[in-house]
Amino acid sequence: MEEHLVYSLGERMVKVKPIERNLYRVTVDNKPIGFIRKKDGGWMMEEYSKEELTAESVQLIGDKIDRLPWQFTQ
Repeated sequence: MEEHLVYSLGERMVKVKPIERNLYRVTVDNKPIGFIRKKDGGWMMEEYSKEELTAESVQLIGDKIDRLPWQFTQ
């Protein structure tokens, strides 16, 4: 699966890559910062390695994923 641009924040590019159903790897400027998972209709941090992945940013990224025209199916 390919990475998809979710949004840009200034010069920073936030991308997600589907790993498995409802699990996405998040990168900022091509550097992995963690994983987020959709569970029970909401988004949560699965793993994170940088402080950039806050509860607020997880919800923002998840909202952007929900609006993407593609859906991860397996």
